[in-house]
This record gives sequence, C-alpha cells and structure tokens, in this order.
Amino acid sequence: MTQTTLGQWSQRLLTLAGLFCLFYLFLVLIQPYRFAKVLAEKHGRVVDAQTGEGLSGVAVIMNYGLWSSTPMQAGYSGCLHQKIVWTDADGSYVIPNASKDIDVAEDMLLRMVPGYSRSYGWTQLYYKEGYVVKDELKRMVDTIEGRPVPSIVPFEPYTRNGPIYIVPQVLMQQADMTSSSVMADAYIASIRSLAIASQCSLYEEKSSEASRRLRSDMERSVRKLICDLPSDKILAKEVRGGTSYDCPLAMGIEKIRKRKGEGALLTTGDLCEAYKYVPQDDECSERPKPHRLIIPSPQAQKSFKSHD
Repeated sequence: MTQTTLGQWSQRLLTLAGLFCLFYLFLVLIQPYRFAKVLAEKHGRVVDAQTGEGLSGVAVIMNYGLWSSTPMQAGYSGCLHQKIVWTDADGSYVIPNASKDIDVAEDMLLRMVPGYSRSYGWTQLYYKEGYVVKDELKRMVDTIEGRPVPSIVPFEPYTRNGPIYIVPQVLMQQADMTSSSVMADAYIASIRSLAIASQCSLYEEKSSEASRRLRSDMERSVRKLICDLPSDKILAKEVRGGTSYDCPLAMGIEKIRKRKGEGALLTTGDLCEAYKYVPQDDECSERPKPHRLIIPSPQAQKSFKSHD
C-alpha cells in the first residue's frame, strides 16, 4: 500500500516537473516575439530642421538597456548592447536586428517569481558636429539660465512595416554660437551630455572601436569650440566637467590652478592652455586613474523607451 502511494506521488511529481519544463520552454521560445519591437530592424531618417532636407553623416547610436524591479527596488540595470550607424546622403539609416546580440530569455526563473519583472528598451541618440536634436539646445539654454525644464518629453509612436519598425523622423538644428551669450555653453553641455549617454560600458577599454572614436570626435569638437571662444569667457557651471578622465588635461588644469589660486574660475583661455599640456616624465603613467567624471543626462532619460 505504501509503495503504491509513493509510486503515485512520484508519478505525479514527474508529471508536474514535465509540465513545468514544457511551460518554461514555451516561455523561452516566445521571448523573442515578446520583445520584437526592441530587437527588430529599425529604419529612420534625420533631417535638417532649417531646410527640411536629409542630413548626411549623422551618427545614430542605439543603446539597448534593461529595466528590472523587485518588491524591494527597481531601476535601470545598464546598457547591454550598442549599435552605431551613420545616415546616408538622404539622411536615412538602418539599425540592424539585435535578436542575436541580446539574450532576452536570461533570468527566466526569476521572472516567474511574484513581484519580479524585467523589461528591455532602447535609448536612441544622434550626433553630428555643429548640430543638436531640435529643442535640445533650448532645453540646455533654459537650464543654464535657470528656467524650468520639462522632465518628460513626449515621443511619437513607432510604426510597423512587416518585421521592420519605422522610427519617427528626427529633426536636428545647427547651433548658431552667435545667437545668444549662452549658446556656446548650451552646445558644449549638450555634446558632453550626449557623450555620457552614448556610453555602453563602465570602462572605456571595453567599448567598441566605433563608440570610442565617436566620443573622441565629440571631445575634439568641444575642445575646438572652447579654443575658438574669447579667451576671457567663463563657462556656465553646467558645462564644467568632462566625459572621461583625461590625465594630461587634469595635470594642465592643476598647474593653472596653482598659478591662479585654488578658488579662481578657469576661463576658456585657461582650458585651451590645459588641453595643450604635455605631461612631464611619468606624471600620468604613475598617477592613479579616478572614477569616470559623470554629468546628468536629461537626453538619455527622455529617450529611453521600454517594452514588455
């Protein structure tokens, strides 16, 4: 009698285990379809806000990220994968399908725990030297001049063309540095914010070559503008800082601060001088590397779209 009962219970447990395995397999198989909009190939176009014509040579940066939450906490877990493409002569671009790059079935067991959720989304960013996404410059000018800035910016819904998603047209405007006294500050702040938002790993050496080259282009653009500005200009506090630690620059600034006094504000002429500083002997090779310098990125916050 006992053996029969044990056998029945064993059979029931095996049946339940088999059903669980089938259910789990079903969940794994449907994951790519649940996150199809995140992973699918995307087509879009960037145009000049002033002329309405397609804007060529725009770097389109797609960061795929992850949101997860538990009954105790929730938050953005960071960038998982990045794709960078450039617009063609007509301003059009194609973001390749990312289904082979992101394992959306990861942590499947955790997703079945009550109170745990996990969803994927993307941050799409755009860069072309001298240009900024329409209205972003105004947001930065308002921030610098102390006016309230909306924390949430609405975005147009994506449309679908078979397995392909069509990204709403993006307008970029050329920055006119002479239009106001803070326009240069706003442009520099926008580019540095964009450089931070475009990062997809904690350490620069783990980033892709395209990502490193792109952020290098951004920093070069900022340096050139700073050196072209009047040498006595003092940049707004929103502009101070950087996108990553640069030892020669840090050493150059340190030398200038010793000369001018620790409390003195640095001018654009001082910064331009610091950019040209050449470290002596082993000043940088033996100097410990601090944590990356981070500045807030409202553009990244407004661009993230999650889909579950």
